[in-house]
Amino acid sequence: MSEIKKSAVLLDGKALAEKIKSELKKDIAESGITPGLAAILVGDNEASRLYLLLKEKAAQKVGIVFNKYLCNSECYSEIDEYELTEMLRFLNKDDQVNGIILQLPLPEGFDQNKMIKLIDPAKDVDGFNGGKIIPPTIAAVIELLKSTNENLAGKKTLIIGKSDVFTEGIKNYLQQELALTDIAISNTIPDNSTDFDIIIIALGQAQALKKEQVKVSAIVIDIGINKVGDKTIGDVDPAVAEVASYLSPVPGGVGPLTVACLLRNTFELAKK
Repeated sequence: MSEIKKSAVLLDGKALAEKIKSELKKDIAESGITPGLAAILVGDNEASRLYLLLKEKAAQKVGIVFNKYLCNSECYSEIDEYELTEMLRFLNKDDQVNGIILQLPLPEGFDQNKMIKLIDPAKDVDGFNGGKIIPPTIAAVIELLKSTNENLAGKKTLIIGKSDVFTEGIKNYLQQELALTDIAISNTIPDNSTDFDIIIIALGQAQALKKEQVKVSAIVIDIGINKVGDKTIGDVDPAVAEVASYLSPVPGGVGPLTVACLLRNTFELAKK
């Protein structure tokens, strides 16, 4: 980012995440509740290992008991779908567990949607099963948009992503939480992308969104995570900062905020 002229305000997801975690630690301590979070990792996906480690460290800092169930080369690599089903059913019944994470993606041979649906909605911290909590990534997007302190009412919004379930989910929550009404969804970057005041992108294509595809003074939220060599980069070309008014960076934007929102969900479920 330092190589280009920047005009956009970079939305600091790390700072927002630390604020949420600081408030959460205080709330948990005052509540007298000790929330329990169980995380299942199947397979040896390196990114999944890293995400789990970040969640574990963050949980411990705010006062959430974090239990890992490792089903990989570290512990029990022979797990099959039946055994995973039994594990989820066991955790659903465990009074010490308020939230369950099934780290995705699952390896080949597992029906991912079937496994997700086994999680009790009352313990579904990721918000997969239509509970009353906002999925953490979507909550992170909402927090970033709020942090602009802009009047968002009436702004034309474009959501770009490959997953219809995910993009429709974002649309629904933007309508509910921010009263945004003029929202379009696309699974590619449309020709009229410069018509939109807010762009939220989750394509999984490194630096796909270019400067000339963004309206001057638009708010751009980058959910993309792409590994290029040893670097993690987003779906937005850094040059977009020359025209956008606000831009969430990768790393340091949606990612850390998603973890904080997941922990906040765990406490909300524990209170219920």
